[in-house]
Amino acid sequence: MTETDDPRRSAQRMAEAAGQLAHSTRTLSRPSDSYVVLGELLETQRAIEQTLRQLAEWHRSTSSGVHYAEGHEESALGIMTSVAELDLAAQQAEGLQETLARAYGGNSVVHWFDSVD
Repeated sequence: MTETDDPRRSAQRMAEAAGQLAHSTRTLSRPSDSYVVLGELLETQRAIEQTLRQLAEWHRSTSSGVHYAEGHEESALGIMTSVAELDLAAQQAEGLQETLARAYGGNSVVHWFDSVD
């Protein structure tokens, strides 16, 4: 399995990058960077929404006895809970994506001063 095909490693890298971004956005030395950061966050949010939908579909398609223990009620309940919550998370991610798009659009009309005399 290549690194790009490894969802665990990809999720770890995304978590690390999100932590670095959270740290680095406490202040912006170049105000115009806020536009670029919002654009990248918007693209990231689109990928997160897609990932949540794909995970919901994957969970929805799992089979007792193939993917988890057959006759194990807790496993079946866990699958149903995961599907319902992933569907909800995907809807909420779509809403966040729309909100970020509006913030990105608002930021796009600002005439930023990157150097203050």
